[in-house]
Amino acid sequence: MKQFSALAALVAAFLMITQSTFAWSNHYLFNRAALEALPELASAPKVKVERLEDFLLKEQASLAAALDQIEAEAKEAFPKAAPRPNALAFRGGDASNIRANFLRAIRVNPGTPLGYFLQQVPGQPLAGKKSDPNTVSIFGEKDLKRKYNFYDVKIGQAVSPVEVVATAGDEPDFGLDINLFEDNDSEFGKQYGFGKQSFGNPKLYYGTQAPFHIGYYHESGIIFLAAGFLKRTYPQYRVHQFLNLARHAFKTGHPYWGYRFLGWGLHYVGDLTQPYHARVLPNYGTMGMLWINTKAMIGFDGAKNDAIDRITARHTQIEEYHYSVLAEAYRTKNLEHPMLKAVTAIDKDQTYGPFDANYIIKKLTDESYEVSDSVDTLIDESNLLKGFSEGNLLPEANQKSLAELDKVITTHMGGVGAHLRNYVRAGLK
Repeated sequence: MKQFSALAALVAAFLMITQSTFAWSNHYLFNRAALEALPELASAPKVKVERLEDFLLKEQASLAAALDQIEAEAKEAFPKAAPRPNALAFRGGDASNIRANFLRAIRVNPGTPLGYFLQQVPGQPLAGKKSDPNTVSIFGEKDLKRKYNFYDVKIGQAVSPVEVVATAGDEPDFGLDINLFEDNDSEFGKQYGFGKQSFGNPKLYYGTQAPFHIGYYHESGIIFLAAGFLKRTYPQYRVHQFLNLARHAFKTGHPYWGYRFLGWGLHYVGDLTQPYHARVLPNYGTMGMLWINTKAMIGFDGAKNDAIDRITARHTQIEEYHYSVLAEAYRTKNLEHPMLKAVTAIDKDQTYGPFDANYIIKKLTDESYEVSDSVDTLIDESNLLKGFSEGNLLPEANQKSLAELDKVITTHMGGVGAHLRNYVRAGLK
């Protein structure tokens, strides 16, 4: 029992320190490419931007019933997803409060700006006025870090469905899942029913969103037995919510919000394709974690600290590298770049079968978990930590191993594109 308690504390320490909850940096760079290859979305007619309050006021009665059904289904399918308290059930409202009532009913941060904007790829001029970062993210420019190019769209403006979904696919990183737990610094977190934060670092400004953006579904039974809090994770719940909200918006004649909700759910699908969001410690395994734990128990913390440093650095560096490669491909108009070509290839889509309740665990995260060792090893062999900085490759990089890493990421991106499209297909039915 003492060994299990210590192992739980060790896993918690790893997750407190190593978490980078942004997964891939800027999902739009691959969302857009993947979705342009989906004929039923790419050929869909443009839709008019609609104010959120207008949608809610018009559909408040049907939406109340739909949200109740969504929660009832989630309670049955995801018992650890903390059922919504009855007091938060959506019962409509008026122009002054209906937005807040809705956001509380779906248990997101009611302070998220939810402005009206689209994104543009690097190297292309904006199609409208550059957006104020404070209309995009709850943290403003601190969050966007010059990695995004947003421009405003107006209510009533006709916009592309691909652009709406691809842009909305980044929105959950901009505040929706911040401070939702009872031990976070918010009043609504005490009301939402998610309990105490299961893992992640609440001291980081974005750290409270970790359990919503990470899904450790494939750790060993020993790890789950010792660290049961790993099971209190919520991306499946969010996908279920936003997929069904999208279907309801389409059904009731509000395509802009159908596509935008669909994009919100798309974010969690994309997050779980990041190998470090599907596995606690790549290349360590259960016995490796137990050995680190045993040494830490008797006072030798070197192995634990080395593992923390190792995973933290690799997690962050692969996100930066992936972002820089895609951003440079767009800047140089190299749309034939292997990673972009892979994410647009539709040949794998049908091999996974339709997106259903089992898809995320049985197919998507299983794939992310399995590729994690290779990615982690090749980051080391390519010397990426010293050979890549601020978007530039340095002489220290091992070009042969880096080419192997690129191949592994490229192959993985083929699956990423398929998963994104299969999810969107489910929402468009």
